[in-house]
Amino acid sequence: MTHQWTIPVLAYHRIGEPKDDHVPTVSPETFERQLAFLQRRAWRVVEFGYLVDRLARGTPPERGTVIITFDDGYEETCSVAAPILHRFGFPAAVFVTPTDIGLPGFMTWDQLRAVAKNGIRVGSHTLYHTYLPLASREEAQRELVESKRLLEQQLGEPVSWLSYPVGGFTPELQLMAKAAGYQAACTTNRGVSKAGRDLFAIRRIKMTERDGSPLLLWVKLSGYYDLFRRLEQPA
Repeated sequence: MTHQWTIPVLAYHRIGEPKDDHVPTVSPETFERQLAFLQRRAWRVVEFGYLVDRLARGTPPERGTVIITFDDGYEETCSVAAPILHRFGFPAAVFVTPTDIGLPGFMTWDQLRAVAKNGIRVGSHTLYHTYLPLASREEAQRELVESKRLLEQQLGEPVSWLSYPVGGFTPELQLMAKAAGYQAACTTNRGVSKAGRDLFAIRRIKMTERDGSPLLLWVKLSGYYDLFRRLEQPA
């Protein structure tokens, strides 16, 4: 398998204090140290759309660039992460499940609209956070189409990006996402060697509290992190 440099797309879930659940959580202090590392080393934090545009045009992303994303739409994305990002002037993207909006622990629609107006672009994380490879074709279609429709209805702007829950996708689901009107879709460590160039299989790097270590952070930012992790086949 041929490995190549790929732009690091960082995937966070919750920024805040650890809770008694299984959500990957990074403390505000560690998150701020990570952003300070990027600033100090002159990394250029770009919008997710930068990568989508580059891939669509077949133009390799510039080295020294990095993208910040969040999954699930936890309340702390608005109350904790957004102010820290704003302080550094860094853009980001958040992928949300619209049926979770307003539930305990998640952003409200007003909070989501607020972050959407302040440098954090919103994408879909499906309608019910369903693991799509196990869904029927009809269920998967609804997950993709209705989540996009609801988000666009509430936000009043196009929602063009998707994050597959648990990173699960298949070639058929990629085609369905494209047909639903998405321009790109994210996974995690699932994929094959071409995933660094596939608009509907953009791999991301899960960020944890351990990544407060400058060495671990440097490895994840290197663009060669796939050399150090086991890749799972799409499914």
